[in-house]
Amino acid sequence: MMYKNNFAAAIKVDGKILREFGDTVYLPFGSEYQIRLKNLNSRRVKVKVQIDGETVTGNDLVMNAYETFDLERFIRNGNLTEGNRFKFIERTSKIEQHRGIEVEDGIISIHFEFEMPNWGIQTNPNVVYRGASDRYTSRRVNLGNTQYETPTGWYSNTSASINALSDTYGVINTSGEIHDGYAVFDLNDTGITVEGSKSDQTFGTTTWNGSLGTLGEVINIKLLGETEQNKAVREAVTVKTKLKCKTCGTMNPATSKFCSECGTSLQII
Repeated sequence: MMYKNNFAAAIKVDGKILREFGDTVYLPFGSEYQIRLKNLNSRRVKVKVQIDGETVTGNDLVMNAYETFDLERFIRNGNLTEGNRFKFIERTSKIEQHRGIEVEDGIISIHFEFEMPNWGIQTNPNVVYRGASDRYTSRRVNLGNTQYETPTGWYSNTSASINALSDTYGVINTSGEIHDGYAVFDLNDTGITVEGSKSDQTFGTTTWNGSLGTLGEVINIKLLGETEQNKAVREAVTVKTKLKCKTCGTMNPATSKFCSECGTSLQII
């Protein structure tokens, strides 16, 4: 799992987290995948996910403090109830001729910003949650020698609507079955993400109190369907996948950087 400034991200296939090699993840062409997002901060975080240069989250997503969420589908045309799963395929010569080649192909960029503390009286906030009711009474909290009035939840004095990953009752997420397959093409080390099977993963909306005034952070993950040795990835490389030494053939634990037998740097074979 890649970590940066109290936020972490990883790729999942078949419910298993894949191992990163630097900023690269290997998975078979034809795989449907999820993007695991984990907020390790005590504040909410606003997240925008781009795949192959395209923003796939519609409006920004909002995650609660310490929340973990698996994003599995495109959010397009404001559809918060269903969409297509992420599917990784090879960028073949025919695709290149029709679609073209983009410098960001195969790259997932996860942009995130943490929320500014929300102090002061908030009245009639513009918040929409699935199954929500009237929960907008104020409460008083004591911060040092000063008292502030705050609402009962993470509400905002802005009117901008943002996709919300969770309501006060937990994550709004309907996971579906992931179908994996293998594309049969002339191999190319570059893949792209296209529309896969239907997903019923659902979202609500909320408001945002403003960012902390920074430019935000970015985590980049590169997806590849072929190894550096020009061999097709036939099985997703998970964090539990043992590594075979190309020099002596010894199988090493997934966390090893060098072969325990001969000392060779471990690579995907």
